Amino acid sequence: MSTYWSVECNSRGRDFVVGDVHGHKAQLQAQLDALEFHPGADRLFFVGDIVDRGPDSAGLVEMIDQRTYISILGNHEAMLIAGFEDPGLVELHQANGGAWFYALPRSRQRAIVEQVREWPWALDVRVGQLRVGLVHADVPNSNWTLVKRLLGEISPAWSAGASLSDERLALVAQPLMWQRTLVTRLYQKVLELGSGNRTASEDKRAFEDRKSRLLAPEPALIRPFQIRGIDAVYMGHTFVPTAVNLGNCYFLDSYRGGADEELSIQCISAH
Repeated sequence: MSTYWSVECNSRGRDFVVGDVHGHKAQLQAQLDALEFHPGADRLFFVGDIVDRGPDSAGLVEMIDQRTYISILGNHEAMLIAGFEDPGLVELHQANGGAWFYALPRSRQRAIVEQVREWPWALDVRVGQLRVGLVHADVPNSNWTLVKRLLGEISPAWSAGASLSDERLALVAQPLMWQRTLVTRLYQKVLELGSGNRTASEDKRAFEDRKSRLLAPEPALIRPFQIRGIDAVYMGHTFVPTAVNLGNCYFLDSYRGGADEELSIQCISAH
């Protein structure tokens, strides 16, 4: 039950990364079919938040075998675990799309929690001579070595069954699963959109108006997005109207179920 995995190169096929799927299994499958995804050879990596909001969260959990379909934990999986372990946290999860989970028999809830607790909090995968990292929300201090150190420190406690409310774990979960430092900087400093609350449709319009700012930003603006200790990092957690690459960061949380939207699925392999 290690909190950090290093995954070796796929010698048989292609590797893909997908943003937050949030229960939309049919949408995912349609896009994989269009890509001619071959489960016997290809692999799909999820940046977490495969559950809640959409119609088939349970089906997506069943899909994760950690061989062909590989997922890390997102904050929605964290809420699921926490809600099962602490009745006082059920309401938070339900308010964020988790009602499906509490409608299941307790035995099924337990099986899902046992499965999801086995997932890593972050991972890296070898792609040729490169290492590509996955984390759900953020990279503290723009330093991947720090991510690995923090996860190494809490891994024994997590493996021993410690709760997410354990202070040691909560202090690591906050930056990796909840924090929005980098994506907030993207919106406020690079796109200069300010800090006001916007709907997804407003984000789309504002993003379209200012996306040219992503083409040649000033070096000082890019520096925090150049993550040290890894060749590239893929994240989700915060909505972007389309996949965004800045520095060696890739933001993929582009799907909310709209008819004009698609999941961001990116091929990271050389095949």
